Parts: sequence; structure tokens; C-alpha cells
Amino acid sequence: MQLTGQGHSSGSEDLSLLRSLLDEKSPGFSKSQRKIAAYLWSDYEHAAFLNAAEIGEKLEISEATVVRFAAALGFGGFPQLRRLLQNIVRHKVSPATRMQNKIAVLSASGEHILSQMVEMEKSSISEIQASVSAADFDAALSILLGAKRIFCFGLGASKLLAELLELRLNRFGIPTVPLIASGRDLLEKLLLLEKDDVLIAMGFAKITGELVAVLKHSAQVDCHRILLTDIQGANFEAFHPVILRVRRGPIHSFHSLNAPMTVVNALILSIAMARRDESLERLEALEQYRKLYDLDPIEAL
Repeated sequence: MQLTGQGHSSGSEDLSLLRSLLDEKSPGFSKSQRKIAAYLWSDYEHAAFLNAAEIGEKLEISEATVVRFAAALGFGGFPQLRRLLQNIVRHKVSPATRMQNKIAVLSASGEHILSQMVEMEKSSISEIQASVSAADFDAALSILLGAKRIFCFGLGASKLLAELLELRLNRFGIPTVPLIASGRDLLEKLLLLEKDDVLIAMGFAKITGELVAVLKHSAQVDCHRILLTDIQGANFEAFHPVILRVRRGPIHSFHSLNAPMTVVNALILSIAMARRDESLERLEALEQYRKLYDLDPIEAL
């Protein structure tokens, strides 16, 4: 899947591509391959989240047969075929469907919902160490520490992450600009971006036109870029960002912000540690002015 400034493939386009590939290649399919084709077409919403071995087990064929099927369709491997299926699902699954799937999972267990959610969040957070390397995290931190200003992009649920960064970093005395709107409002702030600034963008589940726009513009400005994402297969590397890959959960189910928020909080505290004196001085000044102007107590840091 390529990432372009003019847009990207939609779920309907990918579904049409899958149908055309199956129709084109079907005359040469073996019996097992016809079985795979029928399953992928009829149940791609579930197949998108299975690996080759799991599909083989489900259809009672070998994993190698599933891998060869992907090659027969013209893919470099099964992961590329699965990314196509996931892109179809990503555009088709609505928030209501995600919520329905999560409720079904929670209802099927006899455990209390709070216990289940705690375990799910623990599992999600524990994946961070495998998906985000210390080297990439340190590279992102170094970029942020050298920024003249920091522009934080996030829409939808990711808006909360951008607003959290804006709140904390401004309190540390680091000029921070939120990019949390679309259309003209986004462009007006985006055009303020300069080479000495840093863009940190949060984009999950699907590529939006706004995400492409901020990455393209930041590349044209030639400022440093950091991207928090769980999107696989997109050509983000073309924009040369430092990428921190953090999963919010399965595409087909309710998404949690706890894993990416953990990474964001780690960046915030790392900045505070690296700028200890400046950060504490700014926080103390904030409290002093609150008392001076007799304003309501600020929330605890």
C-alpha cells in the first residue's frame, strides 16, 4: 500500500482489487487454492486477522499452501495479502461494529468486566517494548529536546494525545501548537511550521487526508518529524519520520488509548527529566502567578 499526497486506496477499491485478482487467477487454482479463495472472499473480515498457519488449520490445509496462494495472486508474501484484507476491513468496520465486537468478547467471559479490561490493557501496554525500540524512542526524545516549537497533530481519539502533549509541554515552557482540527483551521496552523520546529503526529487504524497533508508539508518545510502509529504497509518512510509503532488494539474491535498514551507520557517525563531545572522553574512560576492573581488552583501535575 502506497501513501501519496493525492489520496490512497479506499476499502471499496481494495475489495474490487481482491475480486479481480481472484477472478483473474481462478482458472489456474488447485482444489486447495479454490478453497482458500472462497474463504477469503466470504469471510475476509475474520481472515484479515489470521496468519497463514491459522488459515491453514481452519481450512485443513498446510501453511505452505496458503503462502503459495498469496504468491499465486502476485503478492510478495502472505503478509502483503493480509494487509490488503485489513485495509478492506479498516474502511468497512464502523465504530459501532468495533464496540459490538468488544462487548461480545467481554460478555462471553465469566469474569468481571473490570478484571478483563485490566488484563487487556496490561497485554496492550506490555507489547510496547517489543514494538518501540529504545533507540527509536531516544531519537524521538532528542528531536523534541532540540525543537524551537512542537506541533502536535491528532484527530478523533488521537486528539486527546495531542492535547495532553500541548498541556504538559507548554507548562514546561516549550511552545507547543496543537493541530487538532481539519480543513482551513488545520492549514492555518500548519502554515506556521518552520524548519526549526518539530512535528509529532498521531495516526491510528487508517490513513487520513489530514495525516498525509501534515507529513507532506512538514517534509516540504524540512523540519523533523515523529509519527506514532499502528498502520502497517504504508510508505511513511518516504517522509523520513522517526516512527514509534504502537498498537491501539485489533482493527475490528474497540480501541484503547492506553498504549500510545503510555508512550506519550514517557516522552513527557523524559523531557521533564532532561530539562529538570527549566521545567520545575516554569511549574513553580505557574503556581506563583495563580496565587498572585487569585485564580482557582491548577490541577495537579
